[in-house]
Amino acid sequence: MRFPEELLLLLHSDDSGYFVPIPEWRMSCALAGSVLLELSLEDRIDSDLEKLFLTDPTPTGDNLLDPTLEDIVRCDNTGTVHTPQYWVERVARGADAISDEAVARLVSMGIFESDDGGFWTLSKKVARTGRYPLVDGRAGVEIKGRIFRTLFDGEIPEPRDVAIIGLVHYCDGFRAMLEPDEYEEAEGLIELYSGIDMIARAIATAVRTSYRPPKSMRATRRRPMPEVGLWDLLSSKSFRAGNLPKFIAEKNKELGPVFKLKTPGRHSVVLSGVESNQWVAKKGRLYLRTRDYLEDFQTEWGTARSIASLDGADHFRMRRAVRAGNSRAVVKDRLHELFAFGRGSFRGWGVGDVVAGEMACQRLIGEQIAHLSVSIEPSDILDDLLKFEYRALLVHVMGVLPKFMLRTPKMKRYKNRVLELYAQVHATHTPGQREGKRRDLVDDLMELHQADPQFLPETDLGFAFIAPIIAGHYLGSAMAFAIYELLKHPHYREQITAEADALFDGGDPTAVDLDPTAIDATRRFTMEVLRKHPVIPVHLRTAMNTFEVQGIEVPAYSTCMVAYSATHYMDEYFAEPDRFDIDRYAEPRNEHRQTGAYVPFGIGTHVCGGSGWSKLQLAANVLLLARHLDLELVPRDYELKVSPLPKVSPAKNFKFQVTGHRHPLRPASG
Repeated sequence: MRFPEELLLLLHSDDSGYFVPIPEWRMSCALAGSVLLELSLEDRIDSDLEKLFLTDPTPTGDNLLDPTLEDIVRCDNTGTVHTPQYWVERVARGADAISDEAVARLVSMGIFESDDGGFWTLSKKVARTGRYPLVDGRAGVEIKGRIFRTLFDGEIPEPRDVAIIGLVHYCDGFRAMLEPDEYEEAEGLIELYSGIDMIARAIATAVRTSYRPPKSMRATRRRPMPEVGLWDLLSSKSFRAGNLPKFIAEKNKELGPVFKLKTPGRHSVVLSGVESNQWVAKKGRLYLRTRDYLEDFQTEWGTARSIASLDGADHFRMRRAVRAGNSRAVVKDRLHELFAFGRGSFRGWGVGDVVAGEMACQRLIGEQIAHLSVSIEPSDILDDLLKFEYRALLVHVMGVLPKFMLRTPKMKRYKNRVLELYAQVHATHTPGQREGKRRDLVDDLMELHQADPQFLPETDLGFAFIAPIIAGHYLGSAMAFAIYELLKHPHYREQITAEADALFDGGDPTAVDLDPTAIDATRRFTMEVLRKHPVIPVHLRTAMNTFEVQGIEVPAYSTCMVAYSATHYMDEYFAEPDRFDIDRYAEPRNEHRQTGAYVPFGIGTHVCGGSGWSKLQLAANVLLLARHLDLELVPRDYELKVSPLPKVSPAKNFKFQVTGHRHPLRPASG
């Protein structure tokens, strides 16, 4: 294992799923120093306090080290010799690439387990045994154990550990890792070992004296932030059509990835494009805060905090607690129940009936999620919950309605129904009620509440119970978009129907049957639905620290609109983005595999934790519908209109008629 990997392991915090808080530049310098230390131990370079020079230009064959070695060789060929500090600062420019490669190796070795939100945890085996899997034919002792035994138990360190102690010390890593009394106890040994190795000392001294990026690495002249005003919005055909991602993609091409959106009473900084998406994924946790725009919305539901508004270690802890209950495995294990509920919904769509598409799909998906996530059958409460949620979003998040609009008699009645739902979920999840039943998300939440009632108090439980049902409203809109596209593209419908018939002819398929080959067209169809119709097209955030993107400074306290889905409408990533085309996800195009371009479930630490669940549930419902129902648009030449608030969804005039049942709507045998 190389120094960069060991450095990340030593600085990793299993509580936060990330690394201990060290200023970004110091972390970059520490990673640079770790590469230079490794090259010195490979006898490729040597140094003293004044200069760093090449001793052997032979490549190591390691892509963590050789780019830096090649740079040093090029410099040596000119006869120029630089200080260690110069090389630390120079190599630090590529710290992101060093970190990405080191993390990827730790994942591939089975030491780190990754999460879609950019979190990493030690694998269960490493955490349990304190040893790493076999690397180069031998198992390694977990680095924190080694270093802490050296500092607190007097164990004699290996030379590599001496070097890394110095490196971590001079970037103030130990101060971030240890409690003040622990640091005071270990300080003497830290200072002693940090001064032993001359090469490490030279590099570590360079790290310590570089408190911020050198001028050569900072924007020498910041660009003014472009502005987009109300007239730009009103004169845009895309915006008037409710297609915010397309509008922002157009402005990105015109103005760049960062611009200010100025509307009456609200100014937002828009971040868009692949580079911005990649920046948010890697650095957003250090600069962007989530809670501000959700505070009033959550208060309306009677809660102070939720997984959607938490950041940092608290968000990671809650995310881990609900991971099992939100996983794809729940849908896979209970696919037969999902099909049964789907057929139950379809039985309400009689032959000849004209169905209001958006609301029908909300009920279809909502009932399934309520059953699978919280083990209840909410019946008509779903409609009241949906109406109250929409109004609360328009009042507290979008700010387009006054607060008294939530105090009307109808809204008060809906809110009381929501409180009834809280009580119903709670009452059905006592130990006696749950005995012998499959564990669900609420069971996980109750366990966390009982284990730590301060972290998840009773006042926050109710909203946590129904959060997946609320999230289901967004998937319901995606299902409505899927039906529209299915009816507009009969050639795709034929492919999906053929897949459905092959799967259902012998009885209901299991999750094993729904392998990528068996549902190839369905899988690519749902991917295209999610690209072209992102139900939540942006994330709202607050800049908690000043940052710079593409030479434009974004001040602290700015309201930021992370327009991650704008890339879905950029033709440099998706050919003819206005065209519905499922072949873009097949060989050789694979347009979705461009990093940061296809992001239907968000970007950064708050990427949807139920994305696997959602993709499988959406595909399963599309297959079930193709198997059982013949539908047509009303009118037949209907062209989609969307409602952009409080989320993107088909307009109320989207309707379809059931023209026939292809197969009986009863539970399949087998």
